[in-house]
Amino acid sequence: MKTALGAHTGTGSWLTQRASAVVMACMLPLFVLRLGCVLTLEYAGWRALFEPVWMKMAVMLFTGAMALHVWVGMRDIFMDYVHHMLLRLTLYLGVILTLAGCVAWMAVVLWGK
Repeated sequence: MKTALGAHTGTGSWLTQRASAVVMACMLPLFVLRLGCVLTLEYAGWRALFEPVWMKMAVMLFTGAMALHVWVGMRDIFMDYVHHMLLRLTLYLGVILTLAGCVAWMAVVLWGK
């Protein structure tokens, strides 16, 4: 049985949205528990919170999942509601650059000196 052209094209986006949401939902309680272990919320306490490599990796995983989640959502919104192609491509580029900048900034914050 043949399917129509374009059938099931949203499956990958749907899976990406759900997988990134699961990652973020699992990471949030971990972060809250870890935050509860820090007695002081001064600079030294925040630095100690993110000192372990596993915590840095967890935060980067969360940040990457959030960036993917935002990208798929914004892309779908632009595809549905922005019909002018040049404007849509400009918005795509703006979102991609913003998200890439946020992920890069998080890496600098976590691993920078």
